[in-house]
Amino acid sequence: MVRRARPDDADAIAALHARSRAAYYGDSLSAEDAGHDRRPMWRRLVTEHDALVLCAIVDEVIIGFCCLRRAAAVNEVELQSLYIEPGRFGTGVAETLYVSFVAECRGRAARLEVWDRNERAKAFYRRRGWVPSDQTRPGPADTPFVTWRLPPESDAE
Repeated sequence: MVRRARPDDADAIAALHARSRAAYYGDSLSAEDAGHDRRPMWRRLVTEHDALVLCAIVDEVIIGFCCLRRAAAVNEVELQSLYIEPGRFGTGVAETLYVSFVAECRGRAARLEVWDRNERAKAFYRRRGWVPSDQTRPGPADTPFVTWRLPPESDAE
């Protein structure tokens, strides 16, 4: 089941965020970054009117989530995060959340950032029609985050 996150989900989302980041960044995160408390950020995001946080739930437990923002000025949707419980990578949870994200796009263009060493994420988005751009920003371990784009009206679900 996928549903909109509620304020009381924020701490569980923050804990899942930390576990998932640790799984794909590995030793590339600094101790400071790895230990950063993300609970305040998620408590804010689940209540912001311009953000939408969706949770994948199994047996009343959050096993994945995504966060998106709609940029009305540029008619674009930003997928800010899509994280899955590490033990559930490859089980279809990301696909379920992604389908919900595409529905929220309503045919608009979309963008996201992918850490350039995250081969699993790059393959996932490439299969769905996303293309990397030349826009980057610094990331952990001297590896950039690369902006990827999905053209409007894409049916790359």
